[in-house]
Amino acid sequence: MAQLAELGLDPRRAGAAAAQGWTEATPLQAAAIPVLRRGGNLVLHASSGAGVTGAYALPLLDRLAGAEAAAGVRALVLVPSADGAARTAGQLAQLGESAGVRVRALLAGWRPDGGDVLVATATAALASLQASQLKLEAVQLLVLADLDLIMRLGGGAAVDTLTPLVPRGAQRVVTAAELTPEIERYVEAHARRAMTIPARPADARERITPEATGSIGYVIVPEAQKQDALVRLVRQRAGEASIVVTRSEPAAAALRGLLGWRGLPAGAGTLRVEAADAAPATGADISFDVPFDAELLRSLHRKGGMVLVLPREVAHLRRIAAEAGLGLQAQRLESAGEDAIAEYRRMVRQSVHDEDVAAQLTLLEPLFDEFSPSEVAAALSALLRRRYPPAAATAKPASAPAGAEGAVAFVRLFISLGTRDGIRPADLVGAIAGEAGIKGEQVGKIDIRETFSVVEVSSPVAEKVIRALNGTTLRGRAVRVDYDRKSSGPPSARRGTGGSGHRAPAPRTRRPPPRAE
Repeated sequence: MAQLAELGLDPRRAGAAAAQGWTEATPLQAAAIPVLRRGGNLVLHASSGAGVTGAYALPLLDRLAGAEAAAGVRALVLVPSADGAARTAGQLAQLGESAGVRVRALLAGWRPDGGDVLVATATAALASLQASQLKLEAVQLLVLADLDLIMRLGGGAAVDTLTPLVPRGAQRVVTAAELTPEIERYVEAHARRAMTIPARPADARERITPEATGSIGYVIVPEAQKQDALVRLVRQRAGEASIVVTRSEPAAAALRGLLGWRGLPAGAGTLRVEAADAAPATGADISFDVPFDAELLRSLHRKGGMVLVLPREVAHLRRIAAEAGLGLQAQRLESAGEDAIAEYRRMVRQSVHDEDVAAQLTLLEPLFDEFSPSEVAAALSALLRRRYPPAAATAKPASAPAGAEGAVAFVRLFISLGTRDGIRPADLVGAIAGEAGIKGEQVGKIDIRETFSVVEVSSPVAEKVIRALNGTTLRGRAVRVDYDRKSSGPPSARRGTGGSGHRAPAPRTRRPPPRAE
């Protein structure tokens, strides 16, 4: 791999990247950074995990650092979600310090004005513009990160409104895991003569996906739980050789320390932690990070193994696995103890809504003179928690035969959009997962009609989905979500006390359907 410092970046930018553990350029960055430094428009056909943020952020900051300062926002970065805005702005802010470039996000807790780079969702940026709080006259760079997700999550109309208001001479960067016809039309209209990386074959028939010659497992984990997931995996492999591979030597050193603190010393016996460029010829048993490209994935996992993948990196892993000729087997890393805790919290949360809390507060009021409400709640929780002992941790495939342990109840939700609104199953899954923050496996059968849709979701998350989606927009249309009254209802209705008083059919118990990889 090429070093970032060899791509013409200002040494201070390369140094700032090195401080974050970025020293070697990914293949995507090596191809994209020279193009963006020359000021060309670019389409990055890639997603998180391939080094997308570094590919556009480093040359963007280089350009702003060398340009004459101007009043107002000079670079606008649009992302699919508020969480993504906070994460991206944080990365850019750290890199921008060396350039004297100020970065802010259009979120609570960030500076309300000023800044050279603004990171926001498309809908938030449009609302700020309409409130005369945002001006786009000074914008020199427009980045649409994960434009396919922005459109699926209902931000397409806002993007279409904002883009013509950005100066015509502004450099444009589009990133997307999937180059849909909608994105192709956008690029043709607003990013003329944009280069696409990786280059697409002139003839679609040249795109050859090799037959799968092997299989690897992958576990989807939130970023905050990634280190704990690794510890559980290593412990499950007790007695077996485990070679853990990370993207860089600093990351490997940090993991060696972590495992040592957790009673799993690396470097001796059967456990080793190595950077990808120092991995042994035998490959890896566990990749702590998703490899940047298919060649590295094949090199590390031609004999199998496991990859820890963040939710936003799944699309990248699927693409490079297909290019590498490797099948994917989704695994679910479970800790029954932690699952019980999550279920316990869900029950408490539901009780706050369903129970006569006022009466209980009256009962407990004398105790509040002696203890804080938090202490009283903790004592009651300790009494109740004795009924929910944790169980041992296990890891098993995400799909299991019908009737197996862990079957879940699904309920049907009514969603007020259908085929005439241009809704597809992927739109609904993306909106539900993105807005409610639930796993794709908690979404079941999807039935899209002309004017509405019916979607099955896991019963424990149904209320969360209803609250999260109501009032949002999808493909520019307002969304209304409720229980599908023909087949199921909220918990009160299922007990026979809600709505008209008729008992609604109980939710059927079934396994989530197998998911195509």
